[in-house]
Amino acid sequence: MKIYDVAFLGMGASSLATLKLSYQNSSSSIVGIDKHYNSSRNNFFAFWLTDWMREFDEVIKHKWHYWEFNNDDLRVTHESKEMPYCVIKFQEWKSYCIKDFSNLIIKEKDVIELNKLDDCYEIKLDDGERIFSKKVYDSRTPTQQPNKLKQHFLGKVIRTNEIDYKDIVNLMDFRVSQEDGLHFMYILPLTSNELLIESTVFSKTVLEKNWYENKIDDYIKNNLKIKNYQLIEEERGVLPMYFINHVSTENYINIGSRGGATKVSSGYAFSFFLKKLKSSSLRIDQTYHSFWDNWMDKIFVNYLERNNRTDKIFINMVNSLNGDEFASFMMGTSSLNTKLKIIYSMPKLGFIQSLFRSLSN
Repeated sequence: MKIYDVAFLGMGASSLATLKLSYQNSSSSIVGIDKHYNSSRNNFFAFWLTDWMREFDEVIKHKWHYWEFNNDDLRVTHESKEMPYCVIKFQEWKSYCIKDFSNLIIKEKDVIELNKLDDCYEIKLDDGERIFSKKVYDSRTPTQQPNKLKQHFLGKVIRTNEIDYKDIVNLMDFRVSQEDGLHFMYILPLTSNELLIESTVFSKTVLEKNWYENKIDDYIKNNLKIKNYQLIEEERGVLPMYFINHVSTENYINIGSRGGATKVSSGYAFSFFLKKLKSSSLRIDQTYHSFWDNWMDKIFVNYLERNNRTDKIFINMVNSLNGDEFASFMMGTSSLNTKLKIIYSMPKLGFIQSLFRSLSN
């Protein structure tokens, strides 16, 4: 019976990062288990450039020093010379991480059962095969909680000659319908003739695919004034806006969103996981975000769950900050002064009510 040294359940961004940064020069026998390992998925991972992300510059696809927010009443533009907004694409990240790994075996199967034995773990696959490993990293998608707030989205990369190209990211454009939850468009100008356009909603209920498609088509036609375009790629996802941290042990470690890396107010997880991975080995008691960031996120999400037209809250918040302050807050490196600016921008009564509700949960 072969016993692997390391097994990865799921081969997404966090497993690939762990493979690259923890086992690059290791002689350990490694197995990665992911039924969709060779799929064409090529989603974007976004972050603001920080010290711990600079070593990955060779795989950063794009950088933008300007980003903006829009609603019916206000347009806010940010600039940062030191912390540009960046994206990495999944397929390029995958190639970067698995390069030169001769000791990696891939099983394109689903895991249906995981059991702890005396000296290893038994992993049962959907074809009946059993895999044994001394250590397991689990990055499988956690089960969605139906009564919790989620960030869900569908994005299209389009190609057209009708783009009025500007080298600025539209992070949140609220000039769209708000009847099914907090809804905004997210626009990345990739080249002079390619755009990523993503319809994103904060709500407890994930919508049918055609809902997002219709909103994107309307936005392309009515807001961007584009009549003819070619669809290049699609991406779709659901991100938890609630805290997740499955219990880990010394040799069974939950990673990525499953391990609590997601910042619940924004959905960002990729850069936070890399920061933890680079700063120390993953531990059972791992924490990705500071006490104060988690506290503010909890209050903020509590407010979003109980109020309408919360787009105004986002606009007021971003309008109270400059680009460097906003980027530092999003990346968990903000000063106390920046945190206080965000708190002061919140509606006072709503903030206090959400504060007390969060304390009682």
